[in-house]
Amino acid sequence: MAYTPAPVSLPRKLDPAFATTDDIMMAASITRSTVKVWAELGLLPPPLKMSLGMAGGVFNRYPAWAVDRARFVAEKRAAGFTYDEIRALLAAQEAREAKAPPDASAAVKPRAPAAKRPKTATSKAGRGRR
Repeated sequence: MAYTPAPVSLPRKLDPAFATTDDIMMAASITRSTVKVWAELGLLPPPLKMSLGMAGGVFNRYPAWAVDRARFVAEKRAAGFTYDEIRALLAAQEAREAKAPPDASAAVKPRAPAAKRPKTATSKAGRGRR
């Protein structure tokens, strides 16, 4: 009997602004079904289905902030909070973030007017043809 190696899946080239179900599972130490249930309950954003063709398969893509949200929900569940209490905490957190002033480091600083260079009198005759 000849040796046949197991098929190897190719690594996916993903946008770092997004997270997969596996990323969320590893970050929050939860199962795939828990991720699905939390998305159905509205604790996590709904995923966007992505396909990389036959070799890459179909997978769910979440916004990158869903990883932190999953960690938060997992911590609160471990502390004994109910889903309704967690929803209330998330709503309060979102309301605070909506009222918070924008980050000062992200604000665009006005630039000083650029100094104008004096134009020099050069002729095009000395440049030659290109």
